[in-house]
Amino acid sequence: MAKQLSLIHSKQFEWKLTHAERAAARRGIAASREALKKGRRRWSDILDAA
Repeated sequence: MAKQLSLIHSKQFEWKLTHAERAAARRGIAASREALKKGRRRWSDILDAA
């Protein structure tokens, strides 16, 4: 037990997003939701056709 590693203490980072970064994130989330919606519709169509 004498050779245990000690924890490294680091400072907490304060994350600040710019308006442009937030807008890009919102567009990405919207695009992801739309892709999921289309995928669900396509999957539903495949199951209904069977």
